[in-house]
Amino acid sequence: MLARADVERLLPPAVAIDAVERAFVTYARGQATVPPRGVLGVDDGVLLLMPAATFGAGGAGESLGAKLVSVFDGNRRHGRPTLYATYLLLDGRTGEPLALLEGASLTGIRTGATSALAARWLARPDARRVVCFGTGAQARWQLACLAAVRPIERVTVVGRDPAKARAFATETAERLGVPVTVADDPRRAVREADLVTCATTAREPVVFGTDLQPGAHLDLVGAFRPTDREADTEAVRRARVVVDTYGGALAEAGDLLLPLKEGAITRDHIAAELGEIVTGARPGRRRPDDITLFKSVGWALEDLVTARLAWERARREGAGREVPLW
Repeated sequence: MLARADVERLLPPAVAIDAVERAFVTYARGQATVPPRGVLGVDDGVLLLMPAATFGAGGAGESLGAKLVSVFDGNRRHGRPTLYATYLLLDGRTGEPLALLEGASLTGIRTGATSALAARWLARPDARRVVCFGTGAQARWQLACLAAVRPIERVTVVGRDPAKARAFATETAERLGVPVTVADDPRRAVREADLVTCATTAREPVVFGTDLQPGAHLDLVGAFRPTDREADTEAVRRARVVVDTYGGALAEAGDLLLPLKEGAITRDHIAAELGEIVTGARPGRRRPDDITLFKSVGWALEDLVTARLAWERARREGAGREVPLW
């Protein structure tokens, strides 16, 4: 069993980013099966089931696993996390359980790593000024992973709770070693940013397209329901849009589904999914003044490859705790 501290230590950003890149290459080669995410609505929340399998390469290529995620927005009122997750890793050849991992940290790391992988291909090489919407655990991983692929020099934080935003800014400055401030004017902060990352529970836009400057990169990971979005229609319309997967985005990404419903964009406005970018099938950033947008709703293969990697590293290092099941 791997607890949160184990997962975070075993998957530093650079290692996680490389693992996620391998996931997209594996899928592009036809060596993975990733069914649609199962969704079960329950009262104030939702339960998600995310299975995946890889095959055809032998050894580590035969992997199987599933993540259970619960998201209850009302937990915030009681001082509890809105998201809980658990990952079960299995042997892809026998179905034998191999490890149980704390899944919230795994989710945070792989989501941040996927955004960083997208930024590697889409953000300008000289992107240095970052605006971060959100002050929770996912925002922390977004910034940690983005710092591994771009020379971040300044971060501006936008949060609903001023005290929490200030605490997050202080902690982020210490961790990244760069100046971090809380935005007085979020829209002005976006106008001054090279890279904007959103990891919020917002259901209405927090980023507006008229504020995005030529060359900016927008990263959206918070909204995962068809009715919710973090960016307005104009932001999507102005941007070259890349998604983690077509299937996931067109089923769940309100950031894209709402502009599609309005008729502001067509399906062809989605330029590529990330696997096509990393394998060279389609181009990433084409011009310095492109506005680029990466929309992620989460993908089970990202969980599987990072969980497998954490388990392999744990075995080598003797980390975690062995728990007999029978």
